[in-house]
Amino acid sequence: MKIISLSIIGLVLSGTLFAEDAMTLMKDNGCFSCHAIASKKAAPAFAGIGKRNKRFEGENARYVIINSIKNGSKGKYPHFSDMEMPSYTNFSQEELETIADFILAQSSKAKGHGGNCGGGKGQGRGMGMMGGMR
Repeated sequence: MKIISLSIIGLVLSGTLFAEDAMTLMKDNGCFSCHAIASKKAAPAFAGIGKRNKRFEGENARYVIINSIKNGSKGKYPHFSDMEMPSYTNFSQEELETIADFILAQSSKAKGHGGNCGGGKGQGRGMGMMGGMR
C-alpha cells in the first residue's frame, strides 16, 4: 500500500515540477507578455492553443506547437491574424517538448470551441485553422 501511495505522490510531484519548469521557461522568455493561460491577451490563450491543436492536428499537435515556437508563426488564429509570433531558437528540444506538453495540458481550461481562449472556430465544415488553407 505504501508503494502505491509513494508512486501517486511521485506522479503528482513530477506533474508539479513539469508545470513549474514550463512556467519558468515561459516567464523567462516573455511568453506571458502576449499569452495567458486561459484568457486572450495580445495573442491566443495557451488553453485555446492546446485545444485547437489537439482538435485540428490530432497526434501531430505537439509537433505543430513545437514548430510554431521554434520557427515563429503568423496567421494561424483568425482573431490574431495581424500578430506575429517570433521564433524562439534558443530553446533545446527538451525545453520545446516541455512547453508544448504544458500548452497541450491546458486545453481542458478552454471554453467551448475555444470561447475566449482563441481556440478552434470551425463550424464542423472542414474550415478549421486558416479557413481550411494550409
